Amino acid sequence: MTLDQDTSQQSILTEFFAFIRSEDFEACFHWASKELQQMGSAAYALTQQLEDSPHLKPNDFAELNAIETMLFFCASYSYARQEVEESNWYLHAETLVRSSVTALQSLPESPLNLALQKYAAIQIDICYIDRGIYTSQEWLMADATQNIKSHLQQIEQLQSQFNGLEQQLFQSHLAPEFSAYEHFSQGVAVIAQLCAIRWGDPEQLRHQMQTLRPQFSAAVAALTDDDRYIMSTDLEALWPPLTFLSEHREQNSGALIVERGSIRISYFANVNHVVSRELRQSLCDVVSQAPQSHPLYLSQWGGSGPQRNLLNDIWAGIAKDFEDIYSWQLPSLTLPFRNQGDENRQLEFEVELIYYPMGVFSLNLKAALDGTSASGVRHAMSLGTSFAMDQQMRCHGQSFGLLEEFVNDRFSKLGQSLSECFAQNEHPVPDILTFNERENRYVATILDRVVERIENETRPITARSLKSHVAYPAFVLQQRELRSAVDDWCLRTVTPEELNLNADCYNHDEFVFTNHHECVLGLLQQPNWVIEQSAEMMEVAAAINNLFHLTNKLLDKQLTTTLEQKGEQQKQSVASLEARIKRLTKEGQCLKQFTQDAHWLLELINAGSMMTFPDHTRMIHKVFQQMDFDKLHIRTQKTLNKIQARQDEIITETAKLHARIKSRNTKRLTSVLSGSMALISVGALKDIFDILNGSKLGIQVSGGLQVSIVTLFGIMLVILLINQKEDPNK
Repeated sequence: MTLDQDTSQQSILTEFFAFIRSEDFEACFHWASKELQQMGSAAYALTQQLEDSPHLKPNDFAELNAIETMLFFCASYSYARQEVEESNWYLHAETLVRSSVTALQSLPESPLNLALQKYAAIQIDICYIDRGIYTSQEWLMADATQNIKSHLQQIEQLQSQFNGLEQQLFQSHLAPEFSAYEHFSQGVAVIAQLCAIRWGDPEQLRHQMQTLRPQFSAAVAALTDDDRYIMSTDLEALWPPLTFLSEHREQNSGALIVERGSIRISYFANVNHVVSRELRQSLCDVVSQAPQSHPLYLSQWGGSGPQRNLLNDIWAGIAKDFEDIYSWQLPSLTLPFRNQGDENRQLEFEVELIYYPMGVFSLNLKAALDGTSASGVRHAMSLGTSFAMDQQMRCHGQSFGLLEEFVNDRFSKLGQSLSECFAQNEHPVPDILTFNERENRYVATILDRVVERIENETRPITARSLKSHVAYPAFVLQQRELRSAVDDWCLRTVTPEELNLNADCYNHDEFVFTNHHECVLGLLQQPNWVIEQSAEMMEVAAAINNLFHLTNKLLDKQLTTTLEQKGEQQKQSVASLEARIKRLTKEGQCLKQFTQDAHWLLELINAGSMMTFPDHTRMIHKVFQQMDFDKLHIRTQKTLNKIQARQDEIITETAKLHARIKSRNTKRLTSVLSGSMALISVGALKDIFDILNGSKLGIQVSGGLQVSIVTLFGIMLVILLINQKEDPNK
């Protein structure tokens, strides 16, 4: 039956649109899923897999009836709406919407069903609008509004095909939704038109804003009157950045473009200190001996095998003990980047894995930003955040939506390779590789040359003029999850100049800002070797900072484990206790070595002995301060001391228990032997009696007397065994 003929489907739609109008998308998803679960439908399993498997094909709905299919549509569509509201997974949400449309297409065709498909498809264009806002790509917004306009025109044509009931259902459920989309699209179209000229002639921008303001205000007012709270507030927030630019743009100023620059995104993982020394030796052997195959070649990634690296000569203080640095060159990672029209620009990241002594891996991704606008730079910087928008990434034949997914995949496989490398160890190493792709990351943006584009011409811009440009905050402001409008960074407070770390090493018009997760190097007046040296300084500092951060996580877990182990050894055998003492002693030695290395490194940092030159020493001190390193290393020292003390306690307790159990077992064995001998002696009495009775000595032991003597010996044996059992520890 078609939708207009099936009252059950109509009831589902009534419930569905009640949720939609109240903008309670999560509740809608749970309602539809629960209905499917109660029906025992196979579609319920599909709804529970939407996060990992959003793409569904027509065959997936072949065995479902109309009610199940309609409920799945409600679940998939509302899941997509909720995802758009709470995350930046727009590509994922678009896939969910397409799956919901596929579900509707499996139902009998009717004009109302086609209208419902158009309604769902418009959400894909809403995702394009959101993506355009998040990444400041106004052309995506403009294209989306044109698509929505086309959908609405097709809806008008469909209405002429409705029968009476379809027209009634359309007016009840779909007409208000299409009306809201029309108002929202009209408002976004105004913003897209203004954003397209926001870096052109400021006077023209002001004139167009004045002309289009009534149309924009009317769209906001219509949504407000219709109680479309999310749409109206989303739309209204798009105007303030344009107001700011129109009021603060100087005449004859233009858009900033990075002529030469790059972005480096790093993720960190920590090797368990139990095997860090062994790993260092293994890497040395692999490089020097070059075996035909080895787990550390990382061939499953398409890697070229490890190579030995050296630090720059500015690291005199740590050069000797940090000389064993190894790196792997891995296949590049690419993604389409800010393409307008028929453009096919790719952001291509060179991928390198670096291993630093003391057990920290750094997975580095480096890409050129040449020809990228200030808005594009912020888009690239956001890729390395925990709130990044999903992309279409490709690497070594695999697809990824987020860098986090790529890093999780690579570090998980690295952990497997390390486990394989140390598989011959007597005891498997738990948590051989620790990482947190959302927390242990660092984004470095390097600006070498910047130009200003006015109309179709570009002119070089100096470091001083850059800092006075209205778009300067785009480069130096920290990334944040909240992005409510195109280029909304222009409304934020500029990073204070006192946080600029340029004073010790660089020119007064240049800028260097950093924190725990990111840095920007605006070294427009420096040669390339200074820029590379400075970028390495930041990378090594970030690696050391994350080494201690990850170590704290692992040590916290280890401390909890050692505290929980108290009393467990009471139930263990002598052999297991001996193995435990051996393992804990080895771990304790590794921990002591790591503690010594940590103290050595911390002392170098505190004493200013890490760097070769005084200016770099002052610089690195300030970098660590901005990264909150002081609090981190103090906490590390305390945790290391606690674990070392607890491990020593456990070893001592285990050794005592081992000695006590071994002594007790020895006494038990003596008792058993004594009892056995006694039993043997009792058994031998009969033979003695037989010998005496058969001898010529004239001694005769009667049967009754024999019984009495044997009974006496038996009683004495029982008393002996009872006494031994009363105090088994003696």
